[in-house]
Amino acid sequence: MLTGKTIILGVSSSIAAYKACEIVSRLKKLGADVWVVMTESATKLVAPLTFRTLSGNSVITDLFSEELAKLPVPHISLAKKASLMLIAPATANTIAKLVEGKADDPLTTIALAIKGPKLIAPAMNSAMWQNVATAKNIKKLKKLNWQILGPVEGKLACGDEDIGKMMEPAEIVVEVARWLGGSVGLKGRQILVTAGGTREAIDPVRYISNRSSGKMGYAIAIAAREQGAEVTLISAAKLPDPLDIKVVRVETADEMLKAVLKYYDEADVVVMAAAVADYKYQIPNNKLQTIPKSKIKKTKQGLVLSLVPTEDILKTIGKMKGRKDKVIVGFALETDNLIKNAKKKLIDKNLDFIVANQPATFDSDQIKFSIIDKSGKVADYPLQSKDQAARAILDLAACWCCP
Repeated sequence: MLTGKTIILGVSSSIAAYKACEIVSRLKKLGADVWVVMTESATKLVAPLTFRTLSGNSVITDLFSEELAKLPVPHISLAKKASLMLIAPATANTIAKLVEGKADDPLTTIALAIKGPKLIAPAMNSAMWQNVATAKNIKKLKKLNWQILGPVEGKLACGDEDIGKMMEPAEIVVEVARWLGGSVGLKGRQILVTAGGTREAIDPVRYISNRSSGKMGYAIAIAAREQGAEVTLISAAKLPDPLDIKVVRVETADEMLKAVLKYYDEADVVVMAAAVADYKYQIPNNKLQTIPKSKIKKTKQGLVLSLVPTEDILKTIGKMKGRKDKVIVGFALETDNLIKNAKKKLIDKNLDFIVANQPATFDSDQIKFSIIDKSGKVADYPLQSKDQAARAILDLAACWCCP
């Protein structure tokens, strides 16, 4: 994934500095060589020894340190070998110094010498972020080819709920991987995907269903296979089996539940892209009677159907979740109050994140969607192919299942 890539991670003195430890861990697991550069104030929040242990490299707090004696002109040597520089978290002070071109500490000195991609993840109080001076500096930083990641809304160190929180480490690592022309990858992972709209029989020729084509689920299964995952696709769709993917054919919600439970335990990531019927036909006053074996004839009196809820597959597996590194992804298709309803479903089903979209998605090769995570953060994605969307969804899932 990131093997052969060298990442310079700058850490400045935001309380979010502790999250930089997770960034280092995730980057290392993806094969990157990580060098951490800390401001003096950041060392008061996280001990350099922590980063040295996680990265396996010396932590740079002083360019004249004996530890760096083997590197001639350390700030230039590191800058030349860097595939990318990331500063996370970045304070208002660090941002201001980068804009001014100052080089009064190891972090800003190395930043000035970097020629490759430069990413920055701000973290500060909302008042500082919304200050006119910071806003101007961010605009200038963009002109200096820095890519700005966040910040996002959430609970801040002071207790306020507002913008200023650093993006989650998993999301930051996804962006790093993308800038380096790769994907975070799913090699060796077990991925379980559901697709299509289930069908609930009324008689041998009629059924209750929905307009789902299954294209999104199939795109996710194929993209996961391309990233090296072992994929099981539970399909209620009328689409041909993808190459090199285990396909389990089902028709009803009950059959899909049984199949999901069969493969659930071994899965690292479960993506429930199927549109499972919410109701099934039940013959009134006789719960034991099965669906008629003969076609129900049309009469002048009409036909009254008694519908009962199907078992909620997402809620069932959400309750079963035990492993911290197992990721469950749901989908929410709504005609009204899309984000509000999707957030409620995310919480009710105990999901890691949810993909929210609208009916225009049905039977289309394109999708406009939003991803909502546990913190309530909403990321909006423009109209794109379902193949592109599948890669975006899997990149995030891969980071969450690789803590």
